[in-house]
Amino acid sequence: MSQLFKYIFIAFFLVISSHQASAWQKKKSNTKAKITNVAKKKKLASAKNKKSSKKKGAKKRTSKKSNLSVSDKPVKIEDIVKQVPLEVPVMRDTAPTKVISILSAFKPQLKSVVKINFTNAAPIIDTQSVQYSYQVPSQNLSFSYRPIALNPLAIVLASPAKLEGNTNVKVGFGNYLYQYLNLNYINYGPKTINNLGISTESSEGMHHLQKYRLSKFDYQGNLMLNDSNSLLTHVFANQNQYYRYGLVPDTLSLPTSNYLQKLTNIGVSMAFLNKYNASSSFTYRPKFEFSHLSDVQNKSNTYIAITSPMSYQMNKDMLFNFDLSLSYNHFNSYASSSNTLLRFDPSLNLNKWKLKILVGVSPVYKSDGFKLFPNIQLQHNLKDTTWVIKAGWTNHTTNTQYGDLLNENPWITAPVNLKISSQDKQFLKFEVNASKHLQYGFGISLNRYVNLPLFNKEPLAISDYLPGSAASGLTYTNRVAAGLKYYTLFESKANTIDLSANLRYQFSDQFSIDNQFNYTQFNYIKDNEKPWGFVPVKFNSTFYWLANKKLLFDGSLNFMSGIESITEGSSYVAKTLNPITLLNAGLSYKLSVPWKVWVKSSNLLNSQYQRWGDYPALGVQINAGVVYSFYK
Repeated sequence: MSQLFKYIFIAFFLVISSHQASAWQKKKSNTKAKITNVAKKKKLASAKNKKSSKKKGAKKRTSKKSNLSVSDKPVKIEDIVKQVPLEVPVMRDTAPTKVISILSAFKPQLKSVVKINFTNAAPIIDTQSVQYSYQVPSQNLSFSYRPIALNPLAIVLASPAKLEGNTNVKVGFGNYLYQYLNLNYINYGPKTINNLGISTESSEGMHHLQKYRLSKFDYQGNLMLNDSNSLLTHVFANQNQYYRYGLVPDTLSLPTSNYLQKLTNIGVSMAFLNKYNASSSFTYRPKFEFSHLSDVQNKSNTYIAITSPMSYQMNKDMLFNFDLSLSYNHFNSYASSSNTLLRFDPSLNLNKWKLKILVGVSPVYKSDGFKLFPNIQLQHNLKDTTWVIKAGWTNHTTNTQYGDLLNENPWITAPVNLKISSQDKQFLKFEVNASKHLQYGFGISLNRYVNLPLFNKEPLAISDYLPGSAASGLTYTNRVAAGLKYYTLFESKANTIDLSANLRYQFSDQFSIDNQFNYTQFNYIKDNEKPWGFVPVKFNSTFYWLANKKLLFDGSLNFMSGIESITEGSSYVAKTLNPITLLNAGLSYKLSVPWKVWVKSSNLLNSQYQRWGDYPALGVQINAGVVYSFYK
């Protein structure tokens, strides 16, 4: 259509132009006739007046010539167009001009850094949007894509296919007659994954009673029922055998059975994993646990627990949680006792007002009564920064097991009974994502403990259990006959202030360093004189470095302040043990596809430390071995 209008306009323009050209030629001929008549009259007048000056005649001839020269100028198109009458319509392009409006989502703000009374001035926020119009030619609004020709090429394999190892054997030896053997088997099926591990570890030590032996059996299975559900299974059996060598002379020839501390722990757990599904708003992950522990004195502990985290997604900004946990703990010591713990954790997760809010309560039913705890957590990302603020008020309740106490202090004797412990925590924490490699944070918390387990040396008589009482004249002869024992004190009430900090740096999968620091200060203890056996200052740093595809380094640095303990002698005196600094390092090197060598060293600083009073630890330990992997 645009081409048709163009041709019509050209034809109409030519008609008008020809009409105007003929009118202009007619007008030119009339003008020439008039000029001829005027010239004749002037010639007659000049003839009658022969006395007129030649200069005047010259001027008249010059004017005649000039008039003729003006009339002989070429015709221009612009002059013809200007003479077109206004009544004649002119064709114009009425198509709308294409305009693109671009709005930027970023609005710069000018914030004042001036402080008045140590308070930042309120930032001036621009609430107006500015529009800028850009005229873009139509030919630039669309571009045609012309793909290049594709030439098929043969595939070139850089290396042969990687073999998959499903079984490996790890063997190691070291000083103090250290021996280690581990067998690990992994089986991958279409819908199952099975992992079986068996290991044994032993060492003789410097003291004839400083020897130990650890035996472990561990199986983990994953059965994929369908695309959304999986069944996880864990079966384990552990046996630890060591001896109480504290304050026992190395030359003593009493039977080693007097000092034997032997523990056997078996258990099983099953978890139904319901994976997140975008089409389903309800998720649940129930888990069942069972474990049984017994020692050489026929003290036993049976633990059964059922936990079921559940959540319902109400909308994109609201999530409702309803977690349920039930545990039963039966302890058979000098007398039989049991504890039951039932806990609900209904809460509502909100993601509004640039805040992540969790609000809920935690009703807890225990064997000794009913308690209701708050559950409030807040998270906020500071605007224009990488800082994250977290605050909250939470509670953690534990149905204490005999195995938990032994993991903390392996030299304890079986307690009379076990108690349910709880920690009420009010915290404020800052986390900073400085870059994609560096993250750090720090925080402070106020804690209220109920039935906090503490550990102190076991005295001879029952009267010596009383905190702060004098025990004059004691010789502690039972230390030689049975070795030094610790007993468990459940502190009924204690308040602490905790300071924590962490720093992590990671560069891809080649290098990583992780640092953790924690400081605890006891402000109030109700029953005991001091927090026996509690470590107030802890620092832990771990790292690994993948130097190349074959060589891997790893290590750790640990620092612990000394614990509070009592002295051995004629009086009951408290003392603080020396702090502990441990440096550990290791490496592994891949010799070939099936073979790998490893080296592990502990206590490289040769610290003569005591984690528990009168139980000296070993010095520098260096162990090395090989790993052989079987491939399909």
